[in-house]
Amino acid sequence: MSDTIQNDNTNKELKVETTIDKGGAPVGNDNARKGRLFYDQLRKVLIQEDALKLRNIATKLVEAAEDGEAWAVREVIDRIDGKAIQATEISGPDGAEIVKGIGIVFVDGHANNEG
Repeated sequence: MSDTIQNDNTNKELKVETTIDKGGAPVGNDNARKGRLFYDQLRKVLIQEDALKLRNIATKLVEAAEDGEAWAVREVIDRIDGKAIQATEISGPDGAEIVKGIGIVFVDGHANNEG
């Protein structure tokens, strides 16, 4: 894909090759587009074609939360406040401290062979 920009110094147009298309996907990378097929269709149906469908889904979610459905309460909270931060603790085997570095010790080979 190429774009044209104006050169401030010469007032000439310059052709610039870009590696990202207007949608944000890399040019020539079809893998980026494949993962969005369902998302794109769902968005089209829920927002562009009939916004009332999206409102109905949101209403049913809130009603389920009001009825005490734990999954719905969690979903509403996650959507409003964002997901809770999960603490991750990393430790070595059996909870031991992890290795932070490697030490190298040079041993004089002659000291061990004396006898």
